[in-house]
Amino acid sequence: MKLRDFNNNGKINVSGDFNVTDNSHNQEHKLLIHCSNEELLQERPFRQENIWLEQERKVKRLKPFYALSVILFVTAAVWANLNGKTDLASLIMGAASLFIGFQSLKATFEQNAFQREEQNVVNEIGEILKQRRVE
Repeated sequence: MKLRDFNNNGKINVSGDFNVTDNSHNQEHKLLIHCSNEELLQERPFRQENIWLEQERKVKRLKPFYALSVILFVTAAVWANLNGKTDLASLIMGAASLFIGFQSLKATFEQNAFQREEQNVVNEIGEILKQRRVE
């Protein structure tokens, strides 16, 4: 099909055969409970690796926030040292650095939705294998 096959009124004119290839894999999806023990044992490491890869992506994405937190904290300390006293600016910079640092660490160690979903699948695989007395 070519662009000339489309009219201005939105209709498609096709003369001859019309084939659509969507490049999808005709792979059937099945529930974990319907998978064989071998399939489950192969699936579990894949899901665990997904969790690990997502954790690496999160750390990489949060590195600028770690750096910003340290820079703000050092700036607040230098500012307070140069002035010889603690003033409002150094308190605000210090508080901001602590807040950004805490939120970055929290985001690093808490699982996101994708990681929770993958962990639930890993747990379900473990339960199924225990029920089948494979583990």
